[in-house]
Amino acid sequence: MTATAAAAAPAKALDAPLTFDSAEKLIRLLTDGLVSIEESKGEFMTKIANGPGFIDQKGWRAWEWTQGIAISALWKHYSLSPESNVHSLNTLLDWFRYQYKATDGKGTSKNINTMAPFYGLACAVEAGAVPEDEKEQWIGWLDEWAEWIMNDLPRTEQGGFQHITFKSDHVQNIWDDTLMMTIIPLVKIGRLLNRPHYIDEAIFQIMLHIEYLMEPKTGLWYHGWEFTPEKGPLQKGHNFVDALWARGNAWITLSLPIFLSITELPPTDPTYRILVSTLQRQVDALVATQDPETGLWHTLLVDPTSYVETSASAGFAAGIMMALSQGILEGEQYLACAKKAVDGIVAQIRPNGEVDNVSFGTGADCESLQHYKDIPITPMPYGQALAMWTIVEWEKLQATSA
Repeated sequence: MTATAAAAAPAKALDAPLTFDSAEKLIRLLTDGLVSIEESKGEFMTKIANGPGFIDQKGWRAWEWTQGIAISALWKHYSLSPESNVHSLNTLLDWFRYQYKATDGKGTSKNINTMAPFYGLACAVEAGAVPEDEKEQWIGWLDEWAEWIMNDLPRTEQGGFQHITFKSDHVQNIWDDTLMMTIIPLVKIGRLLNRPHYIDEAIFQIMLHIEYLMEPKTGLWYHGWEFTPEKGPLQKGHNFVDALWARGNAWITLSLPIFLSITELPPTDPTYRILVSTLQRQVDALVATQDPETGLWHTLLVDPTSYVETSASAGFAAGIMMALSQGILEGEQYLACAKKAVDGIVAQIRPNGEVDNVSFGTGADCESLQHYKDIPITPMPYGQALAMWTIVEWEKLQATSA
């Protein structure tokens, strides 16, 4: 089977061109698929580092980055039309209520990935979308977790957020995932709680990640970097296997427009100019690497023998359309790329609301590029979420260009 052929879904939820009406039906279908995903065989459980247990990354009731991305997508859908999309807000709030009750208000173990749900919660609190009698407890969690990130999360050499997960402490590692999972929630909480030092820290972390993860020739991003100062003054680290991994790049395409929308930096601000330039360079490379047949992207962006992957492709499409709506990007080539991607992503949505060709969680600390090509494909909450996010940004772009 060729990498492109792997994208052919056995059945599609939508055969006709996307419309506002069918978009909303697809989002409801995707939400139903999201909350019904289960890990029944234990096949996709993640071992906890230095502990006896496992983490369920698939099930809706679990607490990982996989659910955190879904929380963000649910918020984006609700905020598009609060009167019509209250189902998405209720799904979001019910997840937090379940977690609060199940843990007696203690939450879960703190790490880079478990921070991910708090962007959506901070948005809901800021918008006044949470019940008044719950507001104090949610602000309490936001404050507690953001302070942990600022004061207790281990740092790498040069002060980077060390990419700690349930699976490993990843000592001296920074990964591109961190922008979406931790930096975006931190900057949103900083804006909500009027703590400008959070925003300053977020800017520093983004700049540090750009320095070590953006490949200078293409503008695409490596998956990770490991500081290894013990190897000597002229070899202080490495990008693992130099993987230009699709989903890791998608976190960048999403994070930068979100960051700019939160901070509202003026176009003359140096940080604004650098981030827009960084995004444009990356998106120019994405236009050049988009699969012409499916409209999706390969899981290794510059390796057409690797399979095309839906979650990354949805992240790219959503991020590009977000940037177009915000006026960060301008150009017919970007719009054409996004439209082709939307068609390809919609074609991956099954009638039962699950999304095809989504790769499982993927670490940067691997021994070969083949590792990425061998990651199994399975329905995941972030696949549902990023497809939903794509459709939301499509609706928003249609409304702004009408």
